[in-house]
Amino acid sequence: MKTIDEFKTYFDAQMYPDLLVLDARRKKVLTRSTWVVLITLGLLALLIAIYHTIGMSAAAETSITIYVIVAVLILIVAGVSLGSWARDKTFYSDFKAQVIERIVNFISPDLVYEPKNFVGSDSFERSRIFLKSVDRYKGDDMVRGKIDKTQIWFSEVKAEYKTTTTDSKGNRKTSWHTIFKGMFFIADFNKHFQTSTVVLPNRLGKGFLADFFNKMNLARKEKHVRLEDPDFNKHFVVYGEDQVEARYVLSTSLMKRITDFRERHGNPLYVSFVNSFLYVAINYKRDLFEPSYFKKLTNFLLVKGFYEDIYLAISIVEELNLNNRIWTKQ
Repeated sequence: MKTIDEFKTYFDAQMYPDLLVLDARRKKVLTRSTWVVLITLGLLALLIAIYHTIGMSAAAETSITIYVIVAVLILIVAGVSLGSWARDKTFYSDFKAQVIERIVNFISPDLVYEPKNFVGSDSFERSRIFLKSVDRYKGDDMVRGKIDKTQIWFSEVKAEYKTTTTDSKGNRKTSWHTIFKGMFFIADFNKHFQTSTVVLPNRLGKGFLADFFNKMNLARKEKHVRLEDPDFNKHFVVYGEDQVEARYVLSTSLMKRITDFRERHGNPLYVSFVNSFLYVAINYKRDLFEPSYFKKLTNFLLVKGFYEDIYLAISIVEELNLNNRIWTKQ
């Protein structure tokens, strides 16, 4: 794996010149947007001042209607201006090509970046990590390819379910709730499992009551598996269809690697082993791989953050020792 110092050298030599041009475009969009907002606020303030000095004396509904229509027209013109004159239509796609794609290619030439593609909902459901029925699913920023011997896929995804309520007046309201938002990773584990094993965050802590409620997870066909690793159990709770295979898959060394990964990176972590694949879901509250018009693109620390997000997913192969082919598929 490449080091951060190597990436800094690559950033200075290969990325910085192009990012200067892209950052100038960012500043142009920001400047134009600022002018549109300031002019819009000024016109609305002027309209309110005119109403207070002239319109109130008329005290007629038609007079108020005219002012409302003018205010709406000002807002429409402002919206059109922000969407056309102030907008750079290719800024986001150029950012993906000049920043995210270059980072992926720098890490490994065997990886392919597809900004509009993402891990499918069928894979998401097949992982058995999240059992809630998905009503809306989207994503982007797919990376796929090989790290040494291991085939991988990962992308940002967001899965949601909806609820519908009806108030006393018969009005229906639909609300959307997040099942998962973050990075979803798949790797070929080079072993065909007969059953599924799922590792979830331990949200109940330890003790008799925690064990009782973990065992009472009736939504799962997998049963609670108690493992003899206190550090691992502090962070995770395990469910498996077969107790023996779950312990076989989650060896002492693999449990330590998963625990170390969780403690090093901090984000809530979900893992499952289904068929011949390893699934890893890493929670993020923020959007990944997206530029901000308010942040300088030539700042290495900003680009380093994108590098670390991508490297985090790819490092799963190394940190979980997936290239050490101790098993073979049947």
